[in-house]
Amino acid sequence: MDILSIIGIIIGLIILFLIISMVTLQLDLASYTATGAETLTPSGTSVENALVIYSPGVTGAAKKAATEIANDLKSKGYNVTLAGVRNSAAKTTSDYDIIITGGPMYFGKVSSSIDGYLKTLKVPENVKLGVFGTTGTDDVVQENTDSLKAQVASFQSGNVTIKTIRDSAENVAQDCQDLVSALV
Repeated sequence: MDILSIIGIIIGLIILFLIISMVTLQLDLASYTATGAETLTPSGTSVENALVIYSPGVTGAAKKAATEIANDLKSKGYNVTLAGVRNSAAKTTSDYDIIITGGPMYFGKVSSSIDGYLKTLKVPENVKLGVFGTTGTDDVVQENTDSLKAQVASFQSGNVTIKTIRDSAENVAQDCQDLVSALV
């Protein structure tokens, strides 16, 4: 086999990898693993109920952020249902005082599963809604925040708190706390 054939094979494999990666992101295939749910109960008297819905994304950063948000709400006295977007708990919104949903940002848009969830979500009156998108780098945070606001505004009316969560280790906790603080 000559060098040109080897280079051609390598280029072909790289292109195939890129195509598979793009399809995985566009079809939001990781959301099909978001079928679990758990209830977090505060140690003292609970004040209200919260629902946190997530799509994990390819890296799992959005699930980590959702878990951080749920634990912060729990520490503030909320009974929290933490559920994947594909879990049946995501459909029942009437028993909650706060609903927070989010997932990864791909190409400036929140994942298709969260986009679809938000399009069908009927937020009961007097319920606070929070939406988050995780992003990997600080240099696109404002751009992704603006995009997320525009995306959410196109199908959710009313008061919605929106936060882009940087998925680097030093930022996740603070960004999640900022979102919860804006809602409680």
